[in-house]
Amino acid sequence: MKYASIDVGTNTVLLLIMDMDKMPEDILDMSIITRSGEGLKRDGVLSEKAMERTFSALQEYKRIAESHGVKEIYCVGTNALREARNSQQFLERIKEELGISVRVITEYEEAYYTYLSIKYDKAIKAEEYLIVDIGGGSTEIIKGNRNRFIDYVSLPVGSVKLTEMFIKNDPPEEYELKALNAFLKDCIKTPFDGKGCAFIGTAGTITTLASLYLGLEKYDKNMIHGLKISQKEISRIIERLQSLTVSERRELPGMEKGREDIIFQGIILLSRIMSYFDAKELIVNTHGVRYGVIYEILGK
Repeated sequence: MKYASIDVGTNTVLLLIMDMDKMPEDILDMSIITRSGEGLKRDGVLSEKAMERTFSALQEYKRIAESHGVKEIYCVGTNALREARNSQQFLERIKEELGISVRVITEYEEAYYTYLSIKYDKAIKAEEYLIVDIGGGSTEIIKGNRNRFIDYVSLPVGSVKLTEMFIKNDPPEEYELKALNAFLKDCIKTPFDGKGCAFIGTAGTITTLASLYLGLEKYDKNMIHGLKISQKEISRIIERLQSLTVSERRELPGMEKGREDIIFQGIILLSRIMSYFDAKELIVNTHGVRYGVIYEILGK
């Protein structure tokens, strides 16, 4: 019995297909950058082009799921669909034309599903952890352990929003980066600390950072899942990217195509969060909300 889980994010739409017959097994895990939240901060609505890109991705995912004999597709939407004034009309079109019901989840549910994706990941050996999920429009910081979900905060920024808010030049000017960093200093606040916790990162900013760190010519999930990267190495990557243009970043080994204009801002956000918690090391995790949705179905 196979199930599919789709996560419609502000920057990326992700598909996971799992076989439930015996032990849960990944059949397919893929992503398409659609930039569904492009211009949302400015206009408050999903643009026609962004909706078409996202619709096309979902149409392709439905075709793929059916080719794998998937029993049911579970689809959730996050920040862009929460915020856009016209999201309901878009969701109705998806339901009518594709037969896919997209459930727009709350910030709490997004954090909880991310937590489940870590809790049941056999590659994670830590008992206590802080999880950072950097999206395009929001960032969840979650505290939990093997027994329970403890707390979370949802920051109203992600890699796409930060880019649209602060970066107008290519490469970024010093005054833009100073404004971005000053904003993050005020923005990053949590009611909990990270003492004794492993620091775990998930989502596209993190996986692309790992691919850049390893210089991968082709994305390899097995090579980056569980990879550890020090804060010092992350600082070196920030220094390397800062002087490069978007077109120059695009050619770097490990760069996910379509993420070259937002990756630098996303990694700065990650670094500032690590500094806030005095985290010296990042553990890369390739799972996320789509896994948590499946684990909930399994009754984990």
